[in-house]
Amino acid sequence: MNIIKTFDAAFQKMKERKWEKIYVLIDIHDTIFEACYHNKEEYKWFPYAKECLDLMSCCKNISLILWSSTYPHLLYEYNNFFKNNGIKFDFINKNTSEENTTLSCFDEKTYFNVGIDDKFGFEGNKDWKEIYEYLVELIRLDKIS
Repeated sequence: MNIIKTFDAAFQKMKERKWEKIYVLIDIHDTIFEACYHNKEEYKWFPYAKECLDLMSCCKNISLILWSSTYPHLLYEYNNFFKNNGIKFDFINKNTSEENTTLSCFDEKTYFNVGIDDKFGFEGNKDWKEIYEYLVELIRLDKIS
């Protein structure tokens, strides 16, 4: 998977279509954290995952969507954990800011521009570092804020 090409394409469309932001959908297990199959989460971050989420949370050009099949009461706990670590997800398992159009219906399919999920081929142990370096460079060049 080349996640940087995906981000590039999303930011290019944002620029061409004069969007204010892109939507990044992010899974939890085997994506942000190494999967834990115990009764209690261990919150073992993949390298650079927290740093990337920190950057994206502060960037006005990115809206984060927490994406997980985790039970709702546990999603509440995860969201609180992320908030307590300075990471802001705008939505959980949906994107209510995009309305249906004549060509697109978002009633049952969440709208997003970039998907970060092990089921999409994302490799948490290496892809976060690429994203981090990419975002730092975009910020340095003032291409996103």
